[in-house]
Amino acid sequence: MATLLSPSSPTTPWNLELQGPASEPGPSEESEAPARGSSRRTAPQGGANGLRRLDRGQARQSDKLSHPHLEKASSWPHRRDPGRPPEGGSGQVADPGEGSSKHKGWNRQGLRRPSILPEGSSETKGPAVEKSAGSSDTIVFREKKPKEVLAGFSRRCSKLVNSSHLLYQEYSDVVLNKEIQSQQRLDSLGEAPGPASPRQPRRALVSSESYLQRLSVASSGSLWQEIPVVRNSTVLLSMTHEDQKLQEAKFELIVSEASYLRSLHVAVDHFQLSAPLRATLSNQEYQWLFSRLQDVREVSTTFLSDLEENFENNIFTFQVCDVVLNHAPNFRRVYLPYVTNQTYQERTFQVLLNSNSSFREVLEKLESDPVCQRLSLKSFLILPFQRITRLKLLLQNILKRTQPGSSEEAEATKAHHALEELIRDCNNNVQRMRRTEELIYLSQKIEFECKIFPLISQSRWLVKSGELTALEFSLSPGPRRKLNTRPVHLHLFNDCLLLSRPREGSRFLVFDHAPFSSIRGEKCEMKLHGPHKNLFRLFLLHNAQGTQTEFLFSTETQSEKLRWISALAMPREELDLLECYDSPQVQCLRAYKPRENDELALEKADVVMVTQQSSDGWLEGMRLSDGERGWFPVQQVEFISNPEVRARNLKEAHRVKTAKLQLVEQQT
Repeated sequence: MATLLSPSSPTTPWNLELQGPASEPGPSEESEAPARGSSRRTAPQGGANGLRRLDRGQARQSDKLSHPHLEKASSWPHRRDPGRPPEGGSGQVADPGEGSSKHKGWNRQGLRRPSILPEGSSETKGPAVEKSAGSSDTIVFREKKPKEVLAGFSRRCSKLVNSSHLLYQEYSDVVLNKEIQSQQRLDSLGEAPGPASPRQPRRALVSSESYLQRLSVASSGSLWQEIPVVRNSTVLLSMTHEDQKLQEAKFELIVSEASYLRSLHVAVDHFQLSAPLRATLSNQEYQWLFSRLQDVREVSTTFLSDLEENFENNIFTFQVCDVVLNHAPNFRRVYLPYVTNQTYQERTFQVLLNSNSSFREVLEKLESDPVCQRLSLKSFLILPFQRITRLKLLLQNILKRTQPGSSEEAEATKAHHALEELIRDCNNNVQRMRRTEELIYLSQKIEFECKIFPLISQSRWLVKSGELTALEFSLSPGPRRKLNTRPVHLHLFNDCLLLSRPREGSRFLVFDHAPFSSIRGEKCEMKLHGPHKNLFRLFLLHNAQGTQTEFLFSTETQSEKLRWISALAMPREELDLLECYDSPQVQCLRAYKPRENDELALEKADVVMVTQQSSDGWLEGMRLSDGERGWFPVQQVEFISNPEVRARNLKEAHRVKTAKLQLVEQQT
């Protein structure tokens, strides 16, 4: 019997239509209405055990499916004809008081909501039945879903998380590569938006292929349009190109969360709960290494469960931003301490690798297991940092595609703003710890030969440091003055500048300092004979002695000179994106991890507006997604040459910025 689903409208529930031979007619809409929503049936008084096997289950017993047990179709007792005795037991009567209303936790209780049938299944599978304890002989229809109890909580098996073996590390890499390719394609051809996108050609599907396997589409590029119910509907043809892109953006958030949870299962079950690995660690090392990883997984499990339920409620108009907003407090509860622990985690991991041979041996064995897919423990430990940032970008993509002024735009703005605040607080916590440790370290290396002031302060952090060559002209008589050089080390903080003489043992002797408000850096067009190039001037308007002084510095490269001048400049005003159409833009091809404080961290597919470029391969720019500034090597990016694509990128960034400002104004 062929089972098909078709919507009466994009917003109405799915209606089940059974088509088959005349000898075995399916239930009519009129006859099934009274039984709809019932999930419990009373067993007959007669009979030895009150239960018998389903006729359909008997007929298909020899024809076993190849897909996993999780992907079996669940019981649909409310779809049966009340005028005909159910197959679970003759003479059963549906209890109208049970299961008549929608229950938010239906999926966690093992009951299956009638939302999407596997396409290609020849009939509805029989339900698993169990006899409830007690005097009343009641049959409860439940789906056969094994539940795993790990770390003190019951985990519901997701419909998506086990549909593929692709881990989040690889999934994320594939998706980001596709984003890069999409930007490159637009850059070379431009995009001509149309009122509607033609339906994609239908692929031939194997009848035994399960719905979840098709839904994952190899999990490397799952598309909402490829879901069988969507492909076979007329709704897709009536949607505009932008509406389809909005649905794809929302669906990508769900599929990526499933892949992320799949990797978290490996991180917790395979590594954190490994008894041999635990035996090599002290309690403190174990805590620093894994922190609250199990809590992160638990939050992701419930988050994905709610996303899937929302998706199944209406496959054409499902929402995700409200789910994100509801889970934002849980994200903050687990991600903030986990990310804050990053410094201790990285340090502990490196120390264990260098000094604990037992840890290394056990870790090598665990990482060689096929379940890891040749990925290291470190790649699993950094997943929460990467996911929370990626989740914000996914919400940003959704926000860009919503209708201006709509309730969906408001919901997306709130969810995006909540994630943005969380990421900012995470970064502030990590930076605060690192900055404090850096100040403590420097305070042990720095001595003063001038007026001393306390270096350690909660509001102070290091912006940039490095050794330069100071050039001084002697005052000896004659037409040609002698040029003297000496090394000077600069420590630039957010509120002051220290000038030091390098000493042995990486120590420094400070001979002058000035507040940040009293320093100026300027380019110098002077040309000198010899190796001294890349000159710039430094002015101290009010130094340690209360006087004004000037220095001439030389750097080895042009980028170093430009970076110092940029760091010494006063904070710049915020750019008006709509006035920057002539500014170059680049897209990141390879991730970049900063080595100095004035550099910008880059992830694949980041779009950056370039504000300055050096002749030796360095760029300064502002990332459009969050406004962060910094320097990065040109080898990690490629330029976007199409002016229409650059204008579109600026418009989208401006729209997100405007929506956020409006939200902040409403909240104040």
